Amino acid sequence: MAIKRRYRCRFCGYNFPAWLPVAKRPNGAMLLNHLSAMHREELRPLLARMAAGGDIDAVVVKAYKVVEDQDGAA
Repeated sequence: MAIKRRYRCRFCGYNFPAWLPVAKRPNGAMLLNHLSAMHREELRPLLARMAAGGDIDAVVVKAYKVVEDQDGAA
């Protein structure tokens, strides 16, 4: 069985499906979309860090946890 690494939202526990695997460099825009739709209040401090010059990928990924599962089971 293959072990797959994915992102889990720290705020609601949502596991992103197989089409959003953890890569060497996360796609902050895709992760930001979930935060802006579901966690507006929690997003405010992250947006402030981005406005202060933080890299979107590095800032947004702080709201997620990398999890491992087998064969895509969540």
